[in-house]
Amino acid sequence: MINRILMELYDDYIDGNIDSLISFTSKTFPADGTDKLFIGCVLILFSQANGFKARYDVTRENLLAIVMSVKEKMGSSNLLEFYMRRINSRRGINKYLKDVLKDKNIDNYANTIIDYLENFKPKFLENLKQYNKKIEEYKNELNNN
Repeated sequence: MINRILMELYDDYIDGNIDSLISFTSKTFPADGTDKLFIGCVLILFSQANGFKARYDVTRENLLAIVMSVKEKMGSSNLLEFYMRRINSRRGINKYLKDVLKDKNIDNYANTIIDYLENFKPKFLENLKQYNKKIEEYKNELNNN
C-alpha cells in the first residue's frame, strides 16, 4: 500500500505539485519535526528516481534507506546531513530539512518514520516461521502414527 501511495505522490511531484505530499504527511505524522523530516526524505527519494519507469524507484525500501541515514553518524553529524550539505543538488529540499537536521530530537523523528514504514514490511518470512511451527507439529503427528 505504501508503495502505491508513494507512486501517486511521485506523479504529483513530477507535475510540480507537492501539496498532496504535504497533506499526506500532516495526516500521518506529528508536526514536531517528524513531518519535515518525512517530507525532506521523500523529496530526496523523488529526486533520486530516474530511468524509463522512474516511479518504480519510489519504494518503501528506498525511503527507509534514506531515513536510516539519519541514524548513521559521521563525526558530529549524520549521513543525511552530509548528503544535504555536500552531495544534494536540489536546494528546494533544504527548505524542509534545514531546521530539523541539527535538531537534538532528529533520531526520535527518524524512529517514528521507521516504525511507520516497518508496518508495511512484507510479512512473508514471518508467515513462513508461523507455518513452520504447524509443519513441525504435523510431522510429529505423522511420525507418532
